[in-house]
Amino acid sequence: MVSSSKIAALLPSKKFGKTLYIFDELGSTNALAVEKAKNQALSGTVILADRQTSGRGRLDRSWFSPGKSNIYGSLLFVHETPIQYLGWVPLMAGVAIAQALEQQTSIRVDLKWPNDLLIGGRKLGGILCDSFRNPTHHFCVVIGFGINVNLTQSEFPLELQTSATSLQIHCRYSVNREELIMKMITSLEKNWENLRSNGPLSYLVEYTHWCGTIGQAIQVQFPDGSQLQGLAHSIGEHGQLRVIPSPSDLNDQSARIRDIHSGEILHLRTTAQP
Repeated sequence: MVSSSKIAALLPSKKFGKTLYIFDELGSTNALAVEKAKNQALSGTVILADRQTSGRGRLDRSWFSPGKSNIYGSLLFVHETPIQYLGWVPLMAGVAIAQALEQQTSIRVDLKWPNDLLIGGRKLGGILCDSFRNPTHHFCVVIGFGINVNLTQSEFPLELQTSATSLQIHCRYSVNREELIMKMITSLEKNWENLRSNGPLSYLVEYTHWCGTIGQAIQVQFPDGSQLQGLAHSIGEHGQLRVIPSPSDLNDQSARIRDIHSGEILHLRTTAQP
């Protein structure tokens, strides 16, 4: 299990992670973070688990969560006033964690819109954000994250072995989880303050730098089961993905553009690398 004392000793954060809970096993770190927010937990509270039994990802999908190898955690924000730029929070979280991963390992991590973490087209991790008001009418956001850290390819279930990856597979050594958690918390705090201070326009260039979806031929699977194929063109001012639908002329910038606010994205031209 990761060590709270080691993380605390490493953590330069001013606020995030000063309240830190670590469990051998939890159903879901996000679920506990929501519960603690309803009981007036402090902003910056971090919850970590060595194993999750009911971990979930975007679109309410289950998340493979074995113990003693990965990072599963949630970070709580609490505010007295409405959180501005709420649509940008998931994208900010993706940038923050991608930065921390690259800082720790020197490996390039790409974001698949909005915030799936990929290496070579294979899924390394994901982020799930929940927003709500607690009983004292404060505005809360929980950022949950799951990162495959020290798994070998054979340790993934058969159905994930061609689509998932871990840091260890690419680094070829065991990654220090305490150091990585410290870098993730620190990066989330820095990026959160940047978003609050400078607004989303400061993130358009930064997010586009990390986003491997822009310029890709993609398929969008909407929650109602419908689909759209096209070219991922850009990121909009509210964090939405802007798509030129097929069979439009993909070089014609005047082609009708669809704004995508939710849905599952498939990169049609991405080939997973070992």
